[in-house]
Amino acid sequence: MAKEGAAINEQTTNESEQVFIKDVHIEDNDHKPEVNFDTVSGYDHTRTDESLLPPPPTEFTAPKDDVKPTFTFTSAPVISEDTARQALVEFVSKQRCWGTGTAKNLTFEKLQPSHSYHYFLETFTEERTSKWDHEPFRGQFVDGSQNGPAPGPWEIPATFTEIFKNEIQHHEVPHTAFVKPCFRCKTKGKIDCYRCNGSGRVNCSSCNGSGSRTVTRNGKSCRESCHCSGGKVSCLYCRGYGKVRCPACKGECKLKWFIKLIISWVNNVSEHVIERDVIPAYMISQSTGTLGFNEVLPRVKPVANFPVAEVNEVSHNFVDSHQFPMKRIHMQHHMIRMVPMTQCVCRRRGKEFTFYVYGLENKVYAPDYPDQCCLGCTIQ
Repeated sequence: MAKEGAAINEQTTNESEQVFIKDVHIEDNDHKPEVNFDTVSGYDHTRTDESLLPPPPTEFTAPKDDVKPTFTFTSAPVISEDTARQALVEFVSKQRCWGTGTAKNLTFEKLQPSHSYHYFLETFTEERTSKWDHEPFRGQFVDGSQNGPAPGPWEIPATFTEIFKNEIQHHEVPHTAFVKPCFRCKTKGKIDCYRCNGSGRVNCSSCNGSGSRTVTRNGKSCRESCHCSGGKVSCLYCRGYGKVRCPACKGECKLKWFIKLIISWVNNVSEHVIERDVIPAYMISQSTGTLGFNEVLPRVKPVANFPVAEVNEVSHNFVDSHQFPMKRIHMQHHMIRMVPMTQCVCRRRGKEFTFYVYGLENKVYAPDYPDQCCLGCTIQ
């Protein structure tokens, strides 16, 4: 019976090592690991780069056609003039240098209630990839092929922490490990310092390697010998030794190789706001509303009988696009939120303007509010 792969804790390095390792990795593009990777059943195309492992077919019970979803469709709530005025006054008072005089003394001509619709679909998927990876060998347990065949990539048990939340886990595939000499340092534990190319010395920053520098004495420029004596100073990265610890094996001279399984749980989200192109869609999606429809299933079917035709069309397009054949779908969730919106047509000193109150919390959208400058602060 295959045992669960052990989670891998990535090791961190200090700041100086991070700078060095970046350059070493660039150099490693010309020094690929000289390791003959045996073909492991189920991981035939696994290399040092990630390779995608498609999931096996998943059986699920499709929703029955005769089960019709239940919609809660209510008429748009009607707010009073006092509520609209109070919402506008509170909104204006939070804006810098906006005058509240217009908000307090305007005259309402029309309040027109309506709904904006927010359709939301999320699909929680799992993707598995694999790659050959290594870590310094410090005498730890090596789970090799002598312990049995490696379990398939989708046979290794793993559990996400929370559904509909992104998460990544790394697991060592059981029975795939072996130990080899380090490909980078050739069992020496150290490599040439990248800063000084192994010489232990670098050009002096004061004289740029010339051995002398220009100084000013009594208002006159002259040349004098630099303190470095010859234009070279000891390399700070390797402290003059010319060698640094191998970043691959961390000085251990040997590497433990194994197949790493990368499991990615991703919440794929599509959403669409249907309104009259007045209030920006992101404002509608971030405001509260009433729930007109809500459904969570292993596979959802497109909404087909909602009273607003555009919602049905968007749902059909979104569900069709959330197939993900190279991933395993765990769960889907879609819903329709109805966000109330009231168009407020007003007049102040003979001039007409319009603002909008939206959401159950009575947010305000008023891009054409007249008193949007410091002079407005004195208008009463």
